[in-house]
Amino acid sequence: MAEQKPYLTGRTYIFRIQKGKDLMEALTDFCHDNQIKCGIINGTGALENATLSSYDQAKKKYDKRVVAKPMEMVSLMGNVSIMDNRANVRADVVLADDEGNMDGGQLTAGTKVFVAEVYIQELVGEPKVRKQDKVTKLNIWI
Repeated sequence: MAEQKPYLTGRTYIFRIQKGKDLMEALTDFCHDNQIKCGIINGTGALENATLSSYDQAKKKYDKRVVAKPMEMVSLMGNVSIMDNRANVRADVVLADDEGNMDGGQLTAGTKVFVAEVYIQELVGEPKVRKQDKVTKLNIWI
C-alpha cells in the first residue's frame, strides 16, 4: 500500500449550476477555473436527463446509458483529482423518478441540469493523480 498522507481542508465552495448546463462539464470547468486539484464533491437537485455509465468488469469497459426523463438527483458524490495535467471530476449519482424508481451510476457528459446545488471542499496536500491501471483498465489513483 502506498504511503498515506493527511490532507488539510482548503477553500469551501457552495454554488448553484444554471438550468440547461451540462453537469459534468460545469463541475470540471468550475474546478479548473478555481484551480481545485484535489477535493470532495457533494450535491443535490434535479436533472432534465442523465447520461450515466457503469463499468463492466469482465469486458473492462464502460457501458453508457441515457435516462431520457426528468429525475431527482437524490445524491451526487465524487472527488477531484488530476488527470492529464488537468482537474478531473469523478462523480456518481443516485436518481429517483416521480414514482420513486431509482437509478444511478457514474456521471458522464451529456447530463442536463434542471437545478443543481453543489458543495466542493478543496483538500490541500499532494493531489491525487489518475492514470490507467494495467489490471483493471480503469483510470484510478496511482
